[in-house]
Amino acid sequence: MRPQEARRRTDAVMELHEAGELDEAVAEVESLLAAFAEVEDLTDEVLRESLFTARFERAVLLTELGSLAAAAEAYALAAATPADLDDPDHRHEIALALLNRGICLDAIGDHLGAVAVYGELTGRFQDADDPVTADQVSRARVNHAAALLQLERTVEASRLAAAIAAELDPADVLTAEQHVMALRLHAAALRATGDVDAAIEVLLRRSRATQEDPPARAQVAAAAQEHAELLAELGEVDIALEVLDEVLADADLEIDPEVTDVLEDLRADRRRLAGS
Repeated sequence: MRPQEARRRTDAVMELHEAGELDEAVAEVESLLAAFAEVEDLTDEVLRESLFTARFERAVLLTELGSLAAAAEAYALAAATPADLDDPDHRHEIALALLNRGICLDAIGDHLGAVAVYGELTGRFQDADDPVTADQVSRARVNHAAALLQLERTVEASRLAAAIAAELDPADVLTAEQHVMALRLHAAALRATGDVDAAIEVLLRRSRATQEDPPARAQVAAAAQEHAELLAELGEVDIALEVLDEVLADADLEIDPEVTDVLEDLRADRRRLAGS
């Protein structure tokens, strides 16, 4: 298969995907990957990139079709595509495939498998200096801590989440979201051990995070919601309401759906607490 044919066929798969013709896209990508099986030399960059894209597209399609176990294996195949890991573009492609594999494994309840994948990703790319791969490593580490919590490996989860929160700059727009997610996981682990006061102290640190981007604002709001829940558990309902009111003060100005969904949950919690 010639490089330009590979690119053309890969583009055709993506066009079908974008058009919402998922079954047709799967059939086309399966045919394309069968043709790639006959290619012995992948040193041509167009061929290599087309192969990765085809494998990754197949994994995404399977994810959207709900075949998450198959998607996890498809992401593993994408991550196995030959790559020059000194090339930032290659590096973040492989890291993204591994990250998505871990997410699929988590989604089907294979948290142990997910832990292994997140650990592999971190081990291979933790020294990456390009911001895209560095972000994928941060997300993998946060997901790793969450998977440990699902496995009730609470002490490990707590230590990892605390380490991540300490390493990520809350004032940096590129790391604020994952920083607050790590705080929330650390607090959840402390809460699971019964140390509610320590969990509250951790959640208070959310105020240090920049809220320039919607994902960070959503995480800060979710952390405030969890703070209020803990206060209510301690019988401090009035203070819990104050925490919620502070977040909701400017809620009418928020337009991003990712954040407004969280704020709706906060409003529901406030109504419940106010009526208790």
